[in-house]
Amino acid sequence: MRIDEVQLKGFGKWQDAVFRFAPGINVFEAPNESGKSTLLQGIIAALYGMKKDYVKSARYLAEYEKYRPWHQGDYETIITYQLGGKTYRLHRYLNKDREQARIFLDPEWTELTDIYLEDRRKERNFIEKHLGLTRSLFTDITWIRREPLSAAEHLLPSLTATDDANPAVNKILAELDRDLTNIGKKERAENTLLGKAATLAAQKEQELANREAAWKVISQLTQKMAQWEDERAELAQLRERLLKRLELMQQRSEMWQERWQKSYLPPGQTSWEWWEQTAGSTEEQRIHQEAKAALEKLKQTQSEDSQETSSVENGEDDHLRLQQDYEQGIQLQRRREQCHLELASLAALAMASPRRQGRLSKEENLKKQRRGKILLWGTGGAFLLLGILAFFTEHSILGVIALGLSVLFSGTAFVIYRGKESRQVDGMASGSVPKEDWQRLQEEVARLDDLQLQLISRWGAANWDEFLEKREELQNSIHTRESRQMAAQMNQREEEGLLINGWSESLRSCLEKEKAVRESERELLQAELSQADSRLQELREQIAGANGQIAAHETGSVAEAKAEQEEAANGLRQLQLRRDALQIARDALQEAMAEWNRDVSPAVNHQASEVISQITGGTYQDVRLDPREGFAIRLLEPSRHLVLEQDQCSTGTQDQLYFAQRLALLRHVCKETETLPIFLDDHFVHYDQERLRRTLEYVARLGESQQIFLFTCHDRELQLLKPFMEQAGGRHRVHQLREMH
Repeated sequence: MRIDEVQLKGFGKWQDAVFRFAPGINVFEAPNESGKSTLLQGIIAALYGMKKDYVKSARYLAEYEKYRPWHQGDYETIITYQLGGKTYRLHRYLNKDREQARIFLDPEWTELTDIYLEDRRKERNFIEKHLGLTRSLFTDITWIRREPLSAAEHLLPSLTATDDANPAVNKILAELDRDLTNIGKKERAENTLLGKAATLAAQKEQELANREAAWKVISQLTQKMAQWEDERAELAQLRERLLKRLELMQQRSEMWQERWQKSYLPPGQTSWEWWEQTAGSTEEQRIHQEAKAALEKLKQTQSEDSQETSSVENGEDDHLRLQQDYEQGIQLQRRREQCHLELASLAALAMASPRRQGRLSKEENLKKQRRGKILLWGTGGAFLLLGILAFFTEHSILGVIALGLSVLFSGTAFVIYRGKESRQVDGMASGSVPKEDWQRLQEEVARLDDLQLQLISRWGAANWDEFLEKREELQNSIHTRESRQMAAQMNQREEEGLLINGWSESLRSCLEKEKAVRESERELLQAELSQADSRLQELREQIAGANGQIAAHETGSVAEAKAEQEEAANGLRQLQLRRDALQIARDALQEAMAEWNRDVSPAVNHQASEVISQITGGTYQDVRLDPREGFAIRLLEPSRHLVLEQDQCSTGTQDQLYFAQRLALLRHVCKETETLPIFLDDHFVHYDQERLRRTLEYVARLGESQQIFLFTCHDRELQLLKPFMEQAGGRHRVHQLREMH
């Protein structure tokens, strides 16, 4: 195998870097941190990718994150190599989100990707098919470094696959190893058949336990839900009853409000029935009955007084007729006085003398008489009015005195001025007054007197003064009866008002008590309703939560889980039996192969001894590799003939033993296959000058037939190799990473 070129499109510090290699020795001389190890990792990643071997899931190497591109760009490599006379171009995208590998055949660039199937890691094993080596085996035997082998147990079949061994035995052993690897040794392994079976059995056992626990929980929840449903139905009925009672209470409250407003109005005769029908308690009904009975008793008293009221009304009728007659008499009196005045005027004209003084004296006398008459009659009228007012104000004594004085002054005026008027009339009649006017006035006065006499005779009075006395007596009696009636009515109204006020106050007090009781009952009902609603909400949440838990726990039947658990456990037992059988067969074959390995090991040991002898100049000549212990290296110390373990040697000698180990294994693997490249990354740090010279001479001889990659941070390797490289005529190349970087 020969690597011609590698392109690191994005790998660690390298970006769009292209490296072309010689078929022989390729020396990379550069200081530390210049990218030598990154280039070596890039070459191997370009060949094999960055996934681990011998796992069934896509697990990446620890170096995957370390060598992500430092710059913007894809995690990408392209490598060109020759194998079996053909040239291949392998293009890889290492990003996890777009991982891809494609292989082409030069020079036509024919794509061969689909010829290679994906393995259990979802990786197309191009190089494994070409070389028969995994990534771990390839790096174990080609990368010479100061580390033990990482895949020694997988290297043994490759070493024994030669004509010196029985191919059938090797094939059987390889198949046994493969089957055992597939089955796995530990039940905790996640990616082996045994681990999966154990995981499945544990999972099914857990599922069975979960289902049994779930059915237990479901049974408990179902019982609780039945109890909650019964309680919820009872609470729903209770809530309906409470709502109806609150609705009835609201109606009672509205009725109470109407009764409260009407309690300020006096009840009518028809409203008592409504009050008794709407009474909220027996106490209120008793209040209505007592008030109604008291008012009816008061009305009976009013009916008894109605007779007296009718007598008062009859007296009022007499008084009305008397008043009408009195007014008529007053009119007659006025007309009569007017007639007398006219007669007096006629008499005055008749008695007039030719002498002016006589006339004047008569006129003056007439004026004096008129003033005296007016004074007497006015004083009598004033006393009459005062007496009437006294009677109306219930001062009867003052009224009698006033009426007596009124009669006295009126009678005096009538007696004095009646005689004088008759004399004047006689004088006028004997004078020059016309007889027709005089006669007419006399007749009218007589007629007025007759009418007045008829009017007062109806009331049993002999004259006008007696008529006035009778009128005064009637007015006084009527006034007295009216006063008593008004007082009685006022007393009755006051009693009725007191009864109604007492009824109203008692009713409102009763209504307030009723309201207090109703509000207290309402608060209790509302509190009970609130508790019922809270409990109903709590029950709904509990039922909903229980349904959710039941739905979450309903994963299948217990019988089905039991059958699956038994099937998984049986599968695990069968796999364990098969593993034990394969292990027994493998151990038996390995015991049989142990003897045969003693015949193969001398060839590998001879090659390792040859290499160590070349390096040490014959100081050490005998090396042994133990396949049963991961090809551990032992050295025979010639002077004392002591067998030394590798870690008992010096650091430089340990590196030289690793060098001999890797070259011996590489030669044995490549005996019947193509040669593989050799990678040396600062391997010669602990070599002394002489052993380094001998080792590089050996490397130069290898470089005539093999491709070698030597990475170093010192120039002494280059100085020692230059003579050999110059003689090769372009087969070897020196790469300066400083310039390329």
